[in-house]
Amino acid sequence: MKNKSLQRLLVIVFGLAFVGSTGAVIVGGLLNREGATASQSAYPEAPSPTEQLQSQARGYAKVLEREPENPTALLGLLQISLQTGDLKTAISPLKKLVTIYPERTDLSNLLAELEGELVKQSTNSTPASNSTETTKTNEADATNQDAASKSAN
Repeated sequence: MKNKSLQRLLVIVFGLAFVGSTGAVIVGGLLNREGATASQSAYPEAPSPTEQLQSQARGYAKVLEREPENPTALLGLLQISLQTGDLKTAISPLKKLVTIYPERTDLSNLLAELEGELVKQSTNSTPASNSTETTKTNEADATNQDAASKSAN
């Protein structure tokens, strides 16, 4: 009998401990959620990815002002320029990296590729404006021909 009553007592004590600890976790989670919402509004929004890249580029530029041939800063500026699609800005650090590491053919190949892409972009932009002018001229000619044929009839 003593053993059974001891067992019952232990089951009750451990049961209450289990229920109490579970309840404490649930209540703590609910209170934390309310506190997290309040603390989130106290902090300003995180900068956008573009702003972060611009900030990193400014940092690399500052390093390059002090150390113009710092390979880490040159590589970082090159990567940011490529990520943002600014090929003109990417050329300068890439040229310096090619002079620092002439044995790295990947850098030389990338330089040739970027220069080729810039040439392509500059030649594509010129004919595009010419083709627009040609299209406008052709449309004007067609309109004039239509007007001439209608007046002849």
